[in-house]
Amino acid sequence: MEQNHWWVLPLFVPFIPFPCGPIRFGLSFMKVETLIAGGGLAGLSCARELHSAFHPYLLVEKEREAGGLCRTVLDRGFTFDYTGHFLHFQKEEMKEWVLHLVGGGLKTRTRHAVIYSQGTYSEYPYQENNAGLPSQTVRENVLGYLEAALRRRFLGADPSRAGDFKTWCLQAFGPGLSKHFMFPYNEKLWKFPLSHLTTHWMGRFVPSPRVLEVLHGAFTRRPSASGYNATFLYPDQGGISILPRAIGRGLPGVWTGVGLRSLDLLKGKAHLTNGREVEYGRLVSSLPLPRLAALSRGLPATLARSIRDLKATSIYNINLGLKGKQPIPYSWVYFPEKEFMFHRAGSVSACVPTVAPQGHASLYVEFSYRNGKPDAGKLGKHALRKLKELGWIQRERQIVSRVDLNLPGAYVIYDGKRDETVAGLLAFFRKHRVLSVGRYGRWEYGSMESAMEQGLTAAREILGSR
Repeated sequence: MEQNHWWVLPLFVPFIPFPCGPIRFGLSFMKVETLIAGGGLAGLSCARELHSAFHPYLLVEKEREAGGLCRTVLDRGFTFDYTGHFLHFQKEEMKEWVLHLVGGGLKTRTRHAVIYSQGTYSEYPYQENNAGLPSQTVRENVLGYLEAALRRRFLGADPSRAGDFKTWCLQAFGPGLSKHFMFPYNEKLWKFPLSHLTTHWMGRFVPSPRVLEVLHGAFTRRPSASGYNATFLYPDQGGISILPRAIGRGLPGVWTGVGLRSLDLLKGKAHLTNGREVEYGRLVSSLPLPRLAALSRGLPATLARSIRDLKATSIYNINLGLKGKQPIPYSWVYFPEKEFMFHRAGSVSACVPTVAPQGHASLYVEFSYRNGKPDAGKLGKHALRKLKELGWIQRERQIVSRVDLNLPGAYVIYDGKRDETVAGLLAFFRKHRVLSVGRYGRWEYGSMESAMEQGLTAAREILGSR
């Protein structure tokens, strides 16, 4: 492909080349070298990299504001994100890239996460910290873990070969920890049989402590640095929205309020919701993979049917702004027991006081669901009743702000069909000049860092092929 071939060219308008992005015209046909569908972190990162190389692109985002689920709502002085979006990095180069764009707006915070069960709080992660729990529970958990460790050491039991998450828990942690936390919490979160859930999603998300750590944590309560998010970056002001805004700052060729209506893979044409038709050389999509497949013409029947095998769990997030002092010291709390309909609740203001006005605090509660949006009224009543019982709220008139946020398809489910289905779709789209990236474009359990990195990688691949 010649570099100058894919300038954006609206119909009946004189040829006007531009190096950074499309020029807006009120006409129906455009031609662009790279079309980016979806303005989340992956799409914006891709656009940023293409822009820096003077490569023509057009980014379309169906929402009025770019950022995807990495967005913030401001209400009555409170800052509420679409659930906890705390930024952490594995790769120093990605951290430097983000800090260069954001500047000094991000500050390092320290997590204080706990589990509430059997009427008490224990430190996170549960499998490493049993101090404070009833003695019988501690005995079951620790002895079960030791037995599992002995089976691994002397009988060759290997959790990495477990075919499902339920078996993996028993082999890695033993029956006690599995019964008291791993099973009930994950059943509540995923709303999916654990015996049908693979282990391919776990990665660094499920800490596996050493024997001495489990023994020490049975007798001594202390905050733990285990896990991938012991510290994280978060701003004083603006919420997590400052991240996509920094990436997108100054980018031309970004259309918000415009999405894909359909995609003709064979002709390389996209039909947009504003009535325009765009012919593209390459398409980078961060749309949810089932959505991209459903919009695509030319998809083989077997692949079209396979999207029914892609499953996800959704999240309903209730945010509350309270008048009064900070009610809890915890960043977030896990709730494994059935008496709580929510699986997690917490307070961002516990570690970032500036997300609430002076003399106020914030709380959030998360409910997972599948197969139909839940009854917001019912969830709200349950949350208020339980928060009162916990002592987090004293009186309902303390509540001066409530913001409900719905996140459909928030957590991808890794069952026995997910890997093969995703691999088939990604390969087919790549063959037809479509790169599907990001947490939902790859249909994976990923981080903000991985979404940005995938956007950058897609852009560099496109630039390398010119």
